[in-house]
Amino acid sequence: MKIDQMLAGPIVLMLLAATSAPALAEDQLISGMVGGGLSYGSTFLGSDESEVGFIPLIDLEIGRYGFLNQRGIGLQNSTTLQNGELSYGLGIGYDFEERISKDDARLNGLPDVKAGALATLFMEYDVGRLTYGFEVQRGLSDDGPEGTRAKLYGTYRSQFGNSNRVQVSATPYLALADDAWMDAFFGITGDQALASGLAAFDPGAGLAQAGVTLTGSYALTERTILFTSLDLSTLAGDAKDSSVSFEDTQVSISTGVLFRL
Repeated sequence: MKIDQMLAGPIVLMLLAATSAPALAEDQLISGMVGGGLSYGSTFLGSDESEVGFIPLIDLEIGRYGFLNQRGIGLQNSTTLQNGELSYGLGIGYDFEERISKDDARLNGLPDVKAGALATLFMEYDVGRLTYGFEVQRGLSDDGPEGTRAKLYGTYRSQFGNSNRVQVSATPYLALADDAWMDAFFGITGDQALASGLAAFDPGAGLAQAGVTLTGSYALTERTILFTSLDLSTLAGDAKDSSVSFEDTQVSISTGVLFRL
């Protein structure tokens, strides 16, 4: 289950955090939101089967520079740039993206790609209703993909009415990956082809996925927010051409509740 894809990482949390925020004390050490929800989406990247899972949600700021969210725990900073705000940082977290042979009999003969630790470097520019950003992730675990992937995105958000209770957003994005990451998820060696029955394939670096995340949120109170998110994407480039990609179009839905601290 791809938690980061279903929620588009911290992009959804960024939208929700902008909804009816009460004034916070300047000396508050920890601020932000916690919550959870349910998600329904592809069992693994390229799967034609789906599953339901629980998703814990944490989006906290710790002091002036610390954070704990979908990117993990790390440090960030922000500065005013022209008419907007530029933020950037580095986090160490956990990559839930995996592909295990027990998830699909057609994967027998292929090595498992397990979830594991990863480092994320990110930068965002927020101006009015628009946010532009990119993040670069590097796998840190031996059992997981040790390659690098990058994500470029832009978010437009709007609200309904004068109360600011209802917000919607649209986030188109592009995901790119290097040879190592593409090999882990979409590469099939000659020996693996014989063992699995799938065609051998040697993917190269490049565009792996393109999609859009649509999100709606409703603030029940100043501190309680309901949300629903729909992610529509398609595999691209060599990721789409691989014989282990059983379905190019990937759809995921998530819904839940967040509580502001």
